[in-house]
Amino acid sequence: MPAWMQLVLAGSLLAGSCHGDVYYVATYGNDLLNGSSEGPFRTLARAAKAARAGDTVIVRDGIYGHENAITGGDVGPESDYNRSPVKLENAGNLGAWIAFRAEHKWGAILDCEMLCDSYFDLYNSSYIVIQDFVIRGGFKEGIHSNDAAHHVVIRGNRIENIANRSSSSPYGRDGLYTGPNCRDFLIEGNVFHDIGRTDPSNLDHALYLRGDDFTVVNNIFYNIPRGYAMQLADGLNNVLIANNTFAFPRAGSDLSGHIMLWKTQNNLSIRNNIFYGQVAVPAAVVRYLSVVNNCTIDHNLVFGASAVLHGGVLNLGDCALNANGTGTDPQFIDSMRFDFHLMPGSPALDSGVELPGLIADFDGVLRPQGAAYDIGAFEFLAPAPDRAVQDALRARLGPHSNGAIRAVGAPLIRPVLLTLSVAAFWLFYKRRHRTTFGRRSGTQRVRG
Repeated sequence: MPAWMQLVLAGSLLAGSCHGDVYYVATYGNDLLNGSSEGPFRTLARAAKAARAGDTVIVRDGIYGHENAITGGDVGPESDYNRSPVKLENAGNLGAWIAFRAEHKWGAILDCEMLCDSYFDLYNSSYIVIQDFVIRGGFKEGIHSNDAAHHVVIRGNRIENIANRSSSSPYGRDGLYTGPNCRDFLIEGNVFHDIGRTDPSNLDHALYLRGDDFTVVNNIFYNIPRGYAMQLADGLNNVLIANNTFAFPRAGSDLSGHIMLWKTQNNLSIRNNIFYGQVAVPAAVVRYLSVVNNCTIDHNLVFGASAVLHGGVLNLGDCALNANGTGTDPQFIDSMRFDFHLMPGSPALDSGVELPGLIADFDGVLRPQGAAYDIGAFEFLAPAPDRAVQDALRARLGPHSNGAIRAVGAPLIRPVLLTLSVAAFWLFYKRRHRTTFGRRSGTQRVRG
């Protein structure tokens, strides 16, 4: 995992810098205003045009529609173009990221209404954070990146109900698509579900990844019925897939599974994940015309699949398998309601390996809580006297609301300070780059 990703995960390399402005977007705003807290913009597109390196865009609660971005459809001369309400053309830098955040987690809903192709087109942007939104209803995708975007953090979002329509297109319809020139993506703490067309297909995936240097951690994937949770495509290099929970894959094929390795990948690590299903599939990870170099699959828990890896035919190279468990129920709280927290006594407890920089889980609970890391997106937290309050809130707000519910007591709060080893690195890093990390709000200067 690159050093900058470790800093982001540890909570110290924050998007935005001390000299950055803060812009606001609200459903009741106006794009002729200055984007301040008192005079918010109406559209995210206007804020994206104004934001420069170090700035933060905060989107207030409400539903934001397709904003006159209309798809060219699946066929015909217009179908090759991506039409998104937000096309990111400005770039941050390593010391001053551009951040787009929901003011309250999942309170801002970016809804294509099955009219726009995707909500975000990352284009050639860099040093970008997209955080805490609900992104739904894309005609083709949730987030599109077919140019050369790099250093992108996609964190804490729900990407859902993408391309849920009839289609005979030979092209995939995905939650996130990245092209071969993309690099340095951190995909952390998101929920991907119900992605793909209504017609039979195996082309539609939560993540379709090409490019270099991807870290995919602490995510939840479920109900991806027309493809795979992750399609690792030709030419993908340097990938870590760790501490995710995958559930309810597409069934009915000898290549059904959760992750597909298609054509060539180099330097691939799949570890500390839970792969879960109630209908048998051949394997958690499957291959087709696959050539792999330096591939390891270890410390995963597989239930509902016959094997960890299905070799298939016409494949070259192999993945080293180590310390994976198969056939044992991970004992979720309530998988049918998509609550994938672990119960006491789960075989996933203390069965993972430590990952540098990954110091918290999907909810912000510190890792480890026991003798070792738990497997999957959630670290088991022993009940506390105030846990009944958390459980009541979770029952009321939904199984994935924990990221928005910070329980009473220090164990649930993502730390601001690093572990000693990462802290030492960060101090060195600051001194070397002479950069102050942080964020402040203030009077906005409207650019455009």
